[in-house]
Amino acid sequence: METSDDADKNKKPSINGFTKEINASALIWPDHITSIDLSNKSMVTVEDCVKFPPNVVDLNLAYNALREIPSAVLGIAKLKNLDISNNSIKYFDDTPSFCHSIETLKLGHNSLEGPPYWIWTENPRNLTHLDLNYNIDITESFKNGYFEELLQYKTPVVHLIINNCRIGKHLELLSTFSKVKVLEIGSEKLSHLFTNRVLEVPCGGLENCCDLEKLNLSNTHLYNVVANVDMFVSLVEINLSQNYISGLPNEFCNLHNLKYCILSFNQILYLPDEMGKLKNLVVLLVDSNELCTLPDSIVDLKNLEVLDIYNNCLYEIPDEIMKLAELDLAQNYFDEPDDETYLEKKEKLRLNIVDRCDGRKLEQALPDSEHSSNTTDDEELIQHLENISKSKKENIVRNDPPSSPEDWDSDDYWVPRFCSATSLTPHEKWIEFVRRKMEAGNFCPVDAHPVSITEKVKYEKLCNPQIVQEVIGQFDDLSDDDS
Repeated sequence: METSDDADKNKKPSINGFTKEINASALIWPDHITSIDLSNKSMVTVEDCVKFPPNVVDLNLAYNALREIPSAVLGIAKLKNLDISNNSIKYFDDTPSFCHSIETLKLGHNSLEGPPYWIWTENPRNLTHLDLNYNIDITESFKNGYFEELLQYKTPVVHLIINNCRIGKHLELLSTFSKVKVLEIGSEKLSHLFTNRVLEVPCGGLENCCDLEKLNLSNTHLYNVVANVDMFVSLVEINLSQNYISGLPNEFCNLHNLKYCILSFNQILYLPDEMGKLKNLVVLLVDSNELCTLPDSIVDLKNLEVLDIYNNCLYEIPDEIMKLAELDLAQNYFDEPDDETYLEKKEKLRLNIVDRCDGRKLEQALPDSEHSSNTTDDEELIQHLENISKSKKENIVRNDPPSSPEDWDSDDYWVPRFCSATSLTPHEKWIEFVRRKMEAGNFCPVDAHPVSITEKVKYEKLCNPQIVQEVIGQFDDLSDDDS
């Protein structure tokens, strides 16, 4: 027999009493209604004859099939919160009646071909929260001087979500949000096709956002953290995960208000020596990087409670770290502790994390050193890089199938061959880091350039040959044959 509880479980979920597609033109509300939820109703339009209550302040039209902002919505005078995300809206340029009453506007996951023009030109004084995420064509209208026109305005927005909008070539748009405190340019959800490419931070446009308290640049192809990052003196939380960062400048440690620092899934080889200056730091996530050592000053972080250094290349850690409330030391080049206290701390940190391994990382054996006293360190480094390149080419050759006709009948010829990318040993990772630094100009061995210094000098001599002048001296023979 079905109980009342079972009957409740079998009921279909409903919103505002509706369980299927509705005709919005038939909707009638009492005048005292202030909040209306019409989300997920498969609505294509809202008829002009629809009259919303005069005092409505919250309207949810998300997850429908709207292609434009209905005029009935534009006419709501006291609207404060509008969620019209997950529709198919292309333009929102007409100034609504709620221009100066709106506080939160959610336009994510639409088909916008340009940002709402009125937000820049009308300067809606109460608008604080703007969500434009996942409008992948939002820069389509930035032509014929339109983008330059927008840059002349300033908006009052305090919380801006603009991830996955492909604004990499128009990052200067961020300069119009000079009052922003929470800025989400990136997202931890992988979407490489539509991500905003931000190669360095601070980038163009961000330099005008000095009041930032929370910055998310996750998954934005970030390579470099510039020394003037300490301009964000109010920063409390920063997320730089899932990028290509190899290190942080010492100026990063001038962010004295920083409490949450997320650096997961990068290529970081070291942390700044002055890390201990971040006295307010509570959470530090540096998992899945290439750390070979931790700075001594890390023990000076008296407020640190959570440290995640899972999957790095560490050989040892300071004993003081074991006192932290949450900790994950697995998959490094030392034996992971197995006492009950540590296991509880690790379990607490991994509460919402899956697919992690325990124990010590397997260390690959390195070849014996072939250092010769007759070669310099730079020459040895260059030779090592050349050997790696040569070895890769030989591997490709060795994996080619036999080309001789008489081998075609052998079983070995028809075995599929695939050369997968091999992971670098810790020593090779350091070599790769130095190579990148050499390419950037931070290290300068004579022949480490794409075109060596020697070849450049030879080329200069060919282009500008030295002029030889005759000088009369004791070894000059100016006599002719008849003398």
